[in-house]
Amino acid sequence: MSAGAHRAENEPAEPKGTEPKGTETKPTEAKPTGTKGTASPAATPTSSRRPPRSISWWTLVLLALVAIGGLWIGTRWGGGIEGGLHAIAAKLNPAATHSATGASDEAAGPIRYYTCGMHPWVILPHSGDCPICHMKLTPLDPAKFSGEVSIDPVVVQNIGVRIEPVTEGPLVRTIRTVGSVDYDETRVRDVNTKLSGWIEKLHVDYVGAPVSEGDPLFEVYSPALLAAEEEYLLALRAQAPGGTPLPGALDLAESARTKLSLFDITPDQIDALAASGKASRTMTLLSPHTGVVIAKHANEGMKIDPGMQVFQIADLSKVWVLVTLYESQLPFVSPGQSATMSLPYIPGQTSEGRVVYIYPYVNTKTREVQVRLEFDNADGLLKPGMFATIELRSTLRQHAVLVPREAVVSTGKRDIAFVSLGEGRFDPRELRLGVETGDGQVEILDGLAPGELVVTSGQFLLDSESRVREALAKMIRGGLASDQTTQAASAGSTELQGMPRAMATGLAAALDAYFLLGDQLASDSAEGLDEPARALAAALDGVIGVEMPGDEHFWHRHTEVAAARGGALELVGETDLDAAREHFADLSVALDTLLRSTGIPPGYASAVESLHCPMFRDGQGGSTWLQREGPVRNPFFGPTMLRCFDRREAIPAAGRVPVDQPAPEPSP
Repeated sequence: MSAGAHRAENEPAEPKGTEPKGTETKPTEAKPTGTKGTASPAATPTSSRRPPRSISWWTLVLLALVAIGGLWIGTRWGGGIEGGLHAIAAKLNPAATHSATGASDEAAGPIRYYTCGMHPWVILPHSGDCPICHMKLTPLDPAKFSGEVSIDPVVVQNIGVRIEPVTEGPLVRTIRTVGSVDYDETRVRDVNTKLSGWIEKLHVDYVGAPVSEGDPLFEVYSPALLAAEEEYLLALRAQAPGGTPLPGALDLAESARTKLSLFDITPDQIDALAASGKASRTMTLLSPHTGVVIAKHANEGMKIDPGMQVFQIADLSKVWVLVTLYESQLPFVSPGQSATMSLPYIPGQTSEGRVVYIYPYVNTKTREVQVRLEFDNADGLLKPGMFATIELRSTLRQHAVLVPREAVVSTGKRDIAFVSLGEGRFDPRELRLGVETGDGQVEILDGLAPGELVVTSGQFLLDSESRVREALAKMIRGGLASDQTTQAASAGSTELQGMPRAMATGLAAALDAYFLLGDQLASDSAEGLDEPARALAAALDGVIGVEMPGDEHFWHRHTEVAAARGGALELVGETDLDAAREHFADLSVALDTLLRSTGIPPGYASAVESLHCPMFRDGQGGSTWLQREGPVRNPFFGPTMLRCFDRREAIPAAGRVPVDQPAPEPSP
C-alpha cells in the first residue's frame, strides 16, 4: 500500500469539487518500496501530500447571500456597514463573537461587591470567603448602593403612601396662641367724693350696672354742700334786679358757683338751684363717665369723706387681649400688626384687632413675653376674663417654595423628604429648611423644586429602607472591612485594688493551661486535653479561698470559680470534639466572669481579651472565650470559622500587688 493510500484511510474524506484556479498538482514520484511493498514514512517527501480540495460553487453562493443579508441587516438596524460586518462575523463564528462581546461588557461594567450573611459589615469588591467566618460571600444588589427606594406599587398602596405637590406662594408666618380679655386700662375711671356727708339714697346699687354719663349715682347730704348752696343763693339775691346791688355781688355769685362745681355739681344742677331759689337738703351726684360699674363701695346711710372711692367705672367699647409668646417668636411680631381672635364657644365668628404694645421684659423662668392687643367691643360680646384663640400673621416673602410639614422627616442632624419618581420609586432628598408657617407648611430653601411630588404619609417606612441602602453606599465609598484593624474595647474596672500573691500565681497558671486548651480546640483536635485541664483545675484549687484583704465575703459572691474548676475537670478524658467544645464553653463563661472581677494578674506575659461568637450556641445568644491579644482563633469551629466573632473586649489588669507579696513570675 502506498503512503498516500495509508494517509487517506486515517483522514476524513474531503468533498469532491473543482480545484481552485492556479493550483498545480505535482505527481508523486516513485520511490523504492520497503518491506512487504510498503513505503517507509520517512522516505515520503512533503510534496507527496494531497492539496485541499476546492470549495463547491453552491457553498460560495450561500456565503455571498449570507454576506449580503448581514450587510442589509447591519445597515437597517446595526449601525451601517460596521454593524453588518459584525452580523456576518456573528453568523460565521458565534462563539468568538460572544466571547469578545462578553469581555467588553465585563470590562465596562460596574464593580460588583460581595458581603457575608453573618457579618453584613464585611463588604469586599471580589467574591470569595468571609475573612471572619470563612463563609461564602454573596453578591450585593447594585441598586442598594444608593438611597433610592424601589417598592412594588401594590405594596405602596397597601402601606398607605400618599403624595402631595411642592407649591410656590407667599410665605405667611402664623403664630397661634391663647389670650385673655382684659379691661382697657386707659378707659377705667374712679368716682371719688370731694366732700364729707352721708349717702341718703343710692341709684346704682350693684356691680356690673351699666351707666351713662349724667346718670344719677347717689344722693348725698353734706353740710358743706348745703352751705355752698345757701352762699350761692345769697349772692344771687344781692344782684337781683329792682334792688340796689351790693358791691362785688357779681364776683360773689361767680365764686359761689365755682365752689359748687368743685363739689361735682353740674352746671344744669346749679341753674336748677338758682331757678328754685331754695337750697336742697340733699344733692344728687351724677356719673361723669359711661361704662360698667366694676367696683362699688357705697351703701345707703354710709358716711363718706373726701377722697373716698365710691364707684369704679370701665368703658368696654374697646378691650385689651393679653397674649404670651416665646422669645423665639418675637421676630415675627411688631406693633400695628393685625390679629384675628376667635372664641371657642362662639364658632364661626372672628374679631379683627391689632398689636398695640410689646412688653419690654422677658420672664426669666418661662422665657416668655407678654404682648397686648386691642379689639373693638361695641356689641359687648367680649368680656374681661374670657379666653380667646389668637392668630398673628405676618407676610415674610411673596415667593417661597412650600411643602407640608408632615413630608419632612427630621433626624436631628438633617431633614429628609422623599420625592416620588413614579412606578414605586422614591428618591430621598436632604433639605435645608426655612421658616415654618404655622399652617402646616414649611419653607424649603434647598432640595426641592415646585411641582415635584413628595410623600406625606408612610415616609417613615421608606426612611428605614433608605437608611439601610445609604449605609451600604457609605460603606462602599469608605474603607472596606478587609482594610480595617481590630480594636478591642475595655471590659471595665475590676473589684480588687490589689491581688494577693497566691491568687496572682494561681490565676497566671490557670490562664496558661486555659490557653493550651483553646489552641488545641481551635486546631480541631480533642487530643492532649487531659494535662492542661488537670493543671487548670489544680491552679483554681490554689486560688479558691485565698484571703482577700478588706473583703472577707469575696468568695461568697464569686462561686463561678468552682464552676470553672468543674468545667476543667469535665474535659479530662473527653475525646469527642463537639462535647469538649461544649465543656470548654461552660468553662470559658465562668472564667470570664471571674477575671472581670479580679482582673488579669499583674505582670502577666500578654494582654487577655474576651471574645464573643454569635454562631456557637446561637439559640442561647452565642458563647464567649478568652485568648491572648493577637489574631482571632475561634475554638468552637476551628479552621472552618477561625476568625468568627462579633464582640471583643480587653480585660483590665488587677491593681498592683502589695510590696510584701511579690508578683508571680511571667509566663513564658
